[in-house]
Amino acid sequence: MIFTATQDLLPPVPPVQQLDAAPPGLAETVELTAAHLDSHAETVAVFERVLDGLVRQAHRDRNALAAALSTALGHRYPEEDTEAHRLTPVDVVVAALLWRVAGYSLKPESVRRQRGHEECAQGGLEMVIAARVREIGYALRSGGPLPFLLATPTWDTGTLEAAELVERLVAYRRLGVRPGPADFGQALLRVRRDDPAAAAAASRLGTAEGDRLAAWLGPDGEPGAARRRVVMPDPGAHRAWSRIGAAVPQVAFVSGERPALRWEFPDAFQWLRRPHEGFTQCYHHHAGHAVRASVLPEDRDTQAAWLLPGVTLAATASDHGSAWMLPHLALLGGPAGPGLHSAIAAGMGGRYQESRRPAVEALLVLAGRGDLDAPLLGRELASMVTLGTVKPNRLADAARSAASAGAYATVWAVLADVLPALLPSVRGAGEVLAVAAECVERCGATGPVPAEVAAAAARAGSSRLVTEARRLTSALTGP
Repeated sequence: MIFTATQDLLPPVPPVQQLDAAPPGLAETVELTAAHLDSHAETVAVFERVLDGLVRQAHRDRNALAAALSTALGHRYPEEDTEAHRLTPVDVVVAALLWRVAGYSLKPESVRRQRGHEECAQGGLEMVIAARVREIGYALRSGGPLPFLLATPTWDTGTLEAAELVERLVAYRRLGVRPGPADFGQALLRVRRDDPAAAAAASRLGTAEGDRLAAWLGPDGEPGAARRRVVMPDPGAHRAWSRIGAAVPQVAFVSGERPALRWEFPDAFQWLRRPHEGFTQCYHHHAGHAVRASVLPEDRDTQAAWLLPGVTLAATASDHGSAWMLPHLALLGGPAGPGLHSAIAAGMGGRYQESRRPAVEALLVLAGRGDLDAPLLGRELASMVTLGTVKPNRLADAARSAASAGAYATVWAVLADVLPALLPSVRGAGEVLAVAAECVERCGATGPVPAEVAAAAARAGSSRLVTEARRLTSALTGP
């Protein structure tokens, strides 16, 4: 159906910031590295500036950098042969410069998932990060030429502009430096895929990496289409993690294959090319999420599809789930497709108000960026209400919160596709109708009354459902 309404006054979207250059001097690099390691605040901007700064300073004067790091941070590495998997990513690079990490653990084949988390997408993203930092550490330890990193992002989401990557490849060719497989693989995963001019420039480089970049900016870089399905989760998986809740049918997505990842990408990247459905038994929490998400900053829909089982826990179990990640995913690049909209829908059905709040925030971010597909979100909510995943009273509260932020027209556009699933008499439908009526009154929407709403309004009685159906009908047809 087509409705007309006044334009929403949405809250401002958090801006995406361009990364500052790496620290210019030795003292600044060591200071930033120490501050990062001491604070445990894992932002993409600081994490990537530290890595690039260490690499650039080592290229200028490795011995001076090692001496400064030993003075400032040597106490962090009391053992000489600590294995890399016991260290944080930045610690791996620092310890490699100080010869405080076992050399064999820097080999690419040493990167492994933690046992019991083979299906955890967050753990898979950590594997990519681990492969890259160990590659950096090995190159610095061996004294190989590494002037700067290819995968340092342009933006604090992790996105890398294709033209910037072309310039770096030109510099590598001029200096005779061979790109590290993991660093270049990460650069490809981060690059924005909407620059035909950069693709043409990459193909003119005359190098294998230039050809790979040009192909990646075309069909090779596109993620495969995800397959939507309805599943019945294993209740034993919830019990194993002390998550008690209803084992109800729920929506899940299987990510599509990416055959191009098979060629010349390191082993730690190979899981990304295979179909993946996400995972509920995940030990990951807030720490490091932004850095993990920066592995695939242009594939927010894929990441949201993997996150969906964890978000759904907030609606079906006594758990806050993983909805807290949604606002950040909404800020990333790439299409906002069914995976992201389904994750927001599941988040809006969270049992606790604080677990619904991130889904509302993500909805507002998408709306503010012009990326929200309101009918799609409405259809996903309708499906989850029918399955029993999302309860109408929780949906009503989330929708009311979004509307009160100024998104009255947006929320009505969503609820217009939800109402048919609630009528004629789903418990809690009256609450959702009340929110819909208020949105229409506030935004001045006009248009045809949905048949299910008209039928409810025509019923006898004065129940809340009937009263709110009449109110909505009057708002849509009134002056």
